[in-house]
Amino acid sequence: MPLATFITRATPFYALETIKPNPYLDAIEKHMGMMIMVVLVCYGLKIRVSEFPYGLSEIVAVLRLFLVHLKFKNALLSIVVSTRIICFLIRIFK
Repeated sequence: MPLATFITRATPFYALETIKPNPYLDAIEKHMGMMIMVVLVCYGLKIRVSEFPYGLSEIVAVLRLFLVHLKFKNALLSIVVSTRIICFLIRIFK
């Protein structure tokens, strides 16, 4: 059984050595952090415009997300900072 596991895990490395890099996969690899951030932002935002503070917490967190990402170019840092900001603001205004 361990031999079968080793073979199934090692085979892709040997099989893919001869294949040329695909420019589409390189582009996806380059922009994967930003794609994950977009999915998290779309999933995580629940803007409540009918009650106080009228979506202000979410707007501030998204603006901070963009500013941190433009300055540091680090997706993980941007996600962590904006998540902490929105959690803090939601606790204040609820």
